[in-house]
Order: sequence, then structure tokens, then C-alpha cells
Amino acid sequence: MSHLKSVLCVLAFLLTGLNARAQQITGSIRRTVTDSSNAIVQGASVSAKQTVTGLTRTATTDRTGAYVLVELPVGHYQLQAEAKGFRTYVQQGIILTVNQSATIPVHLAVGLETQKVEVMADAQPIQSTTTALGKTVTPREVLHLPLDGRNFTQLGLLQPGVVPITPGLAEAGGSLRAGQAYPVNGQRPESNNFLIDGANNFNGVDRGFVLKPPVDAITEFNILTHNAGAEFGRSLGSTTNIITRSGTNAIHGALWEFLRNDVFDAKHYFASTIEPLKQNQFGGSIGGPIRKDKTFVFGYFEGFRNRQGETDSSTLPSLLERGSHFSAICTEGFVQGFCQNQDHQLFNVFLNQPYPNNQLPVEQINPVSSSLLSYFPLPTSGTNVFTPTQVVRQDTNQFGLQLDHYISTSDVLNFR
Repeated sequence: MSHLKSVLCVLAFLLTGLNARAQQITGSIRRTVTDSSNAIVQGASVSAKQTVTGLTRTATTDRTGAYVLVELPVGHYQLQAEAKGFRTYVQQGIILTVNQSATIPVHLAVGLETQKVEVMADAQPIQSTTTALGKTVTPREVLHLPLDGRNFTQLGLLQPGVVPITPGLAEAGGSLRAGQAYPVNGQRPESNNFLIDGANNFNGVDRGFVLKPPVDAITEFNILTHNAGAEFGRSLGSTTNIITRSGTNAIHGALWEFLRNDVFDAKHYFASTIEPLKQNQFGGSIGGPIRKDKTFVFGYFEGFRNRQGETDSSTLPSLLERGSHFSAICTEGFVQGFCQNQDHQLFNVFLNQPYPNNQLPVEQINPVSSSLLSYFPLPTSGTNVFTPTQVVRQDTNQFGLQLDHYISTSDVLNFR
């Protein structure tokens, strides 16, 4: 009995969490149902059916002829309205995006209920119930626009007010800027908020996103730039809401491999040869039904392998300095063995006397220091500059699994 109570508590917690975040990952359709004379129609049945999964939500118009269909997952829908004494109305081509409150009026024609009026043209929903400003990056843009490194946040720059982080700010922040993506409407990049399927995708350390799913695992994402609703708290800047892909009634998948290497690269200005580069970004995704119209699964994997050369310069002892001769410091020249500029004259503070010609006596050199010189490489540029090219290695793997089960037309269980 105790074990059963624990399981029920966990399920209740999961379902409560899903209900609390539903407004952030779904959309809604609303408006009124009227007849050909624009008179309201009470008691009409209005349903929205997601074409790829068969999920259906149904509502009945009230005394003002209004209907509202809520908690609709993003995707393509068919809207159907029925009332006694009227022909069945069917509207195709409705595309619902994340957090969208679409307004679609329905006009019924008098006739038999067995007759049907079908509108095949794509519907253009109007959002008249929200003041939030922002743009949704659609699946077409996510999958077909070229991206350097397949970073979805680059698509956010397509909308007004979203700009890349300036080079100076990126350099000052270093690695802490990696997940901040972009500043919006003049706000600092630390002011942004990130969600993935309605859950927080926010790093409290560097104020950026944590998970960066591959573009093949993203259905769409929305950037609210101004006047976000009350459910989107936490930040003064924008809110980026990522919706990952789900399984459907049709099996679908993809395989990808993106290759970059040094064959097509130019030589670094300070490097003697072309810096080595071997980069592979590969993976796959697959989704489909476990039980048609009821249970769906989607999974993905992406690996990243990078071998990239980085050229940097360091100052080392010159060949003369390795032999305890520091005459190069005195650029003004010596007079009777002493540098004309006292700031460039080596001085023995213990003996309170200068070193002639800036040369240290061999007997005064510590043997430990002489041994340490063997660990310093010889200069490769100029008299005391060492410019190596090192190969930096970076390996990452990520995978995701998503399970959706439609218990009824009112209840959905999601697992990530």
C-alpha cells in the first residue's frame, strides 16, 4: 500500500507539472460561430484535430456563440464545426505555433448536417487576444537555412531587435558568453530566459542556455521580445521557447553528417603552415507511432568531433639570453661597458654594482636555473618569440528521447 501511494504521488506531481507548463508549449484557437446572416449560433460543436497524430479537442459554443480550444500542441490542424440545421464546416490548413492564441471565425451555412462545406485554403490565424511581440522560427527555417555549427540560436537574428553579441563583449566574457546567444532590444545578454518544452533551460552561472539540441530535433522556437505574458517571468529581456519534435502516426527520421577540414582553409597570419582542422558533426533521429493515435516516440543522437589547430605566441629567452648575455636589453648602446639608459642596465642589488655589458658571470648562475632552460623551446620567430600551433580536441555527445501518450482527449502524458 505504501509503495502504491508513492507511485501515485509521483504521477500526480508529473501531471501537475505538465498542466502548469501547458500554456508555454501549446497554443489555442478561439472565436465565434455565426450563420450566413452573422447571427450567433449557440450549442455548436467545434473540434480541432491535429493531422499528424489524430489528437482532437472539442468545445461547445456558449450563449454568445464563442468557443475556445486550449492546450493544443503545435502543428497542423483541421477545424470542424457542426450544429443542428447547418451544414458541417471544415477548415483545412491551420498551422498553430507555440504560445499562439489564434482567432478563427466560423460561418455556418443552412442545410442538412450530412452536407459539408470544406475550406481548403490555408487559414491565416489572427492573434487578437495577446499583446506580446515576437516571432516564431518555423520548421522550414530550422531545417533548411544553413547554420555554422548547426546552432539554432543563429536563426533568432532573423527578427528585429535581436543582434549578435559584439566581439568586445564576447572577448570580455570569454567562455561565459557561449550560451547567451544574443542581446535583444538593447538589453544585456544576461537578461534573456530560455525554455525547452516549457521547462527551464537556464544556467544560473553564466545566464545562458544549458541544452542546445540539434536542429533536426527542434520543431520550432519562439522569441518573445516584448510584453511577454505572466507565465514567462524571471527575466527583463527576451524569452526563447524551444519546442522539440515528437512522434507522429507516420514513421519519419533523418541521418546527417557535416564535415569541415583544413583542405579549404587559408593559412593563419602568424602560423607557418595551415592550421589543422578535422571537424565532424553527425547523428540521426527517428520518430513514429507505438500505437496509432495514442502513443508516440521520438529519439535523436548527435556527436561532435573537432580537431582544430590554435596558433599562439609566447616570449622566451633568446639564444644570447640562454647564454646569460642580456646586451639586447640595452638598445641605446654601452659606454665603457655600461648602458647609457640606467633603466636598461642590469644591476646586482646584493653587491650594489652593475653587470658590465649586461652579461652575468657564469659562476653566479644557479645550476637549477640552467637545468630549467632545457624545458624551454627555442625561439621560432625573431630573437625571442615562440609561435606554436597546438591541436585542441573537443568531443561531445548528446541524445534525447520523447514519449507522448494521449490518455484521452483531455489528458496527455509526456516523458522526456
